[in-house]
Amino acid sequence: MAEFDSKTISVGTLFSYDSFFRIPPYQRPFSWDDEHFDDLIVDTKNADRGLPYFLGTIVLHKEPNGTKVVVDGQQRLTSLLILLACLRDAITDEDFKSGIQDKIMQKRQVVDAIPERVRLEVKDRDIFNAIVVDRDGTFKTFHPGDLTSAQSRYVQAAKIFHARIKELNQEQRQELVRFITQQCVLIYLLADSFEQAFRLFEIVNDRGKQLRRIDILKSSNISPDVITQSTVRDRIAQSWEALENEVGEDVFESVFFLVRLIILKDKPKGDLLKEFEDRIFGKKLAQKGEPFADLLFEYIRLYREIFIDKTYIGSDDKYHVRYQSLIHIMDMEFEASEWRACLLYFAYKFKREKFYEFCLALEKMFLTQWVGGVRKDERYAGYAKLLATIEGEKGPSKVVASVTFDEKAIVDAVTREDIYHTGYCKYSLLRLELLASEHEVPKRFEAKSIEHVFPQKPQPDSKWLAGVPPDEVLKFVNRIGNLVLISKSRNSTASNLEFDDKKQKYLKPRVTDYPRSVQVLGYNEWTPAIIEDRTKEVGKIFLNDI
Repeated sequence: MAEFDSKTISVGTLFSYDSFFRIPPYQRPFSWDDEHFDDLIVDTKNADRGLPYFLGTIVLHKEPNGTKVVVDGQQRLTSLLILLACLRDAITDEDFKSGIQDKIMQKRQVVDAIPERVRLEVKDRDIFNAIVVDRDGTFKTFHPGDLTSAQSRYVQAAKIFHARIKELNQEQRQELVRFITQQCVLIYLLADSFEQAFRLFEIVNDRGKQLRRIDILKSSNISPDVITQSTVRDRIAQSWEALENEVGEDVFESVFFLVRLIILKDKPKGDLLKEFEDRIFGKKLAQKGEPFADLLFEYIRLYREIFIDKTYIGSDDKYHVRYQSLIHIMDMEFEASEWRACLLYFAYKFKREKFYEFCLALEKMFLTQWVGGVRKDERYAGYAKLLATIEGEKGPSKVVASVTFDEKAIVDAVTREDIYHTGYCKYSLLRLELLASEHEVPKRFEAKSIEHVFPQKPQPDSKWLAGVPPDEVLKFVNRIGNLVLISKSRNSTASNLEFDDKKQKYLKPRVTDYPRSVQVLGYNEWTPAIIEDRTKEVGKIFLNDI
């Protein structure tokens, strides 16, 4: 590894005469939570004054103008400056106030031609300047509706810090400032380049909000070497951040894995960063910069419409209600994610033409794999083949026709002697509820539990066992004909009530949201023969299109 600057540095020295820092566009917004803020001030207040207090590690790299770009540590540095600003505003001594302000902003010095300059250049400049840079800024009030999520963290940080500072008198406040600037230290790692800084970051065991692989991909796609116009870089960075805020960090990151699969049509051979840098950008399968950003943003928007808002098929389409109901249970219950890549790519290429028909076919393909216990490698191979078909076909009809599934395997699985202990039991019941629905409005079933109508362990003297040998119960009690969904938690005692009581006192309040489950209330008795008939009926209708 190339040479780099490594040292332990005090907060006072860090924010001194010639030190300036910049939060790059690829970093996530300021997002420390309340607990982090409170820990910072409580820990510094209570720390042993006779010893240095370690605040963590910061990883930086140099820019030609001397500014240090923050690769890791932006949350901590930003929070430290907010805390210092709160102390500045809470202390009455002018010398202390001026000294703290010098840590936040370099004074203009006319004689030496030194300009006024903020020491930390953040992404949220307006709120940072209003609260941190402006004197008495931490006492300002803001309307919550006017703030973004990141901006609200600045306001909340100041509120939490001031609540703790109020516990101190003026002398204690001044002493806390001295302790923070002189005794609070960080490990300072300064590299010559971003690549070297990131390698350093990877081997540092640090706290806080860590840089993710997708942050590095963001950096590499909006670097000046790739996009020369700063206005374009800023626009992409802002759009990137806005979309991540809209769909959430986890979803945003998950789409990268789906895009990787769409482009490579192969199982991963390394981590996400290596996959994109070596196998996608390195082999010219996608072009870095604006073209990739546009592609990514389109897939993010499609993901939101298909899986989050569930509005991809509009109200003018005859399938829109059925689609919303079906995609809801697929999204909720299908644990593997590769199938989503196929839906995204189909929508990207063919738009809405045959989209619902493709959903239905893809659902049955997934069910075939699920009930068959197909391994991950085999799943990848199947979806990779389907993605290649989507890429190669000019129209959607042949793609839909190409999707293969095993009807017999699915039916055999859902009508087996014990479906209750399988991973696909709940989904199977949800699908049956959709088949029994009228589809006038979208169904968003949120079942709490699966209930056995005929109890799993009936009492020896109960009517349930009239004419039923106890050792025969396991042959039918876990079959799908005996299972219903309920909207409330199970009650094991009530589950063993006699049938009439169980219907009225236990099942009736819990099954009314589910059209198939509510059918149980219409039976006068519940026997193994009825369970068998209902199970056979499931076998006949289960794969009907929703």
